[in-house]
Amino acid sequence: MLHLIGTNVVALIFVLGVMILVHELGHYIVAKLLKIRVEIFSLGFGPRLFGFRKGDTDYRVSALPFGGYVKMAGENPDEELTGSGDEFLSRPKSHRLAVAAAGPLMNILLALVLVTANFMVGVELPAYLHEAPVIGSISPQSPAQRANLQIGDRILSVGGTKTATWQDVEIAIGTSPRKPLAISVERIGQTLTVTVTPEAVSNTEIGAAGIAPHIASIVASVEPNSPAEKAGLKPGDVVIKVKSATMEAFSFPTAAELIAGNEGKPLEFTIRRGQQILVHTIIPVKIRGDVRIGYVRENLPYVTEKFGFVGAIQEALARNYKLTLLTFDVVGKIVTGQASIRAMSGPIEIAKYSGAAARAGVGPLLSFMGLISLQLGIFNMFPIPILDGGVIFLILIEGLLRRDLSLRVKERIFQIGFIFLILLMGIVIFNDLNKSLPIFR
Repeated sequence: MLHLIGTNVVALIFVLGVMILVHELGHYIVAKLLKIRVEIFSLGFGPRLFGFRKGDTDYRVSALPFGGYVKMAGENPDEELTGSGDEFLSRPKSHRLAVAAAGPLMNILLALVLVTANFMVGVELPAYLHEAPVIGSISPQSPAQRANLQIGDRILSVGGTKTATWQDVEIAIGTSPRKPLAISVERIGQTLTVTVTPEAVSNTEIGAAGIAPHIASIVASVEPNSPAEKAGLKPGDVVIKVKSATMEAFSFPTAAELIAGNEGKPLEFTIRRGQQILVHTIIPVKIRGDVRIGYVRENLPYVTEKFGFVGAIQEALARNYKLTLLTFDVVGKIVTGQASIRAMSGPIEIAKYSGAAARAGVGPLLSFMGLISLQLGIFNMFPIPILDGGVIFLILIEGLLRRDLSLRVKERIFQIGFIFLILLMGIVIFNDLNKSLPIFR
């Protein structure tokens, strides 16, 4: 457990360190190009731990690692300005705008670079995500079952968005918990539309409708002395159907649910072995805390997406464009109350995912870092005071007014922004604790 936590912390420091360094480099490089004097380049906030001085700039690492900053001469309105050309507020608004926008844009550029590298290394995805969304299983008592969706239905659209693949379906449903969705399906040559309200899964606030593709359950190994071994199951057997007294399951997800819900009750398993079809009656039992019959299924088939340099750039642009639209969609739903703010994650969750990505290998780590960098770039462009987007917004307002806002007005705006960010950080940390520690649930 301690090793796992240690890995997560190291991975978090690495991931955020790269994101912050690139972000602040954006501000620093543009300021230097415009000949604005940079007094401090800091990774982290708070007291200075160590660093060095070169020219006018103190390059430092500070005590609080979750952030960083570039301090330019004449940057704050309450500073005594000398009118020198190397002071930030003495420069034209176009220069100040360029410096403020450079940080988020560097994060967005880094996301493109990382995802391009990921596509060149190779991206592994479950094969079914690229398949046509034909329903292969429906969970009992799920929103899909209550809406009378059926196995074999081909999902044409979700909430008005066309769905060519299972990936499209999972995104559309996953981002709409508790929101009624019109789902159009093709059933025996007819087009039908039903309303499904996805449930929020656990504390993740990800929508789920209880549908899945047909995923064959192929036996990889059989545990000794288990009900599966006693019934004669062998590696390579394909579980075609699991039947109880009240329902049948033809795909792994619903078959697993059926088994888990019938401890001590006989179930009828239809097995394909080569050209033979066999029927076995097996009683699930509790094995190491879980109700199972004692076999391990083969892993899902995966496909590898790998491209040359030009193809990787094209795919990275398309992927980041879709993620950007998805980000704005989710934020819009949170603002309008269609999605819960509990879906947001903070440093604890990011540490957990950073560690998992690092342990999974170079490809997953690049993909995760690309996602975080893109999110950081987009978030920093929001017109929230203190963030770069807030600075950009104020510069644009002053440009429209053709005068600078007073120091008093700016102080009030930044105080509101500071309070907002503190509240937001408190919420996301509470969300993290709620997801990770049972005492908070």
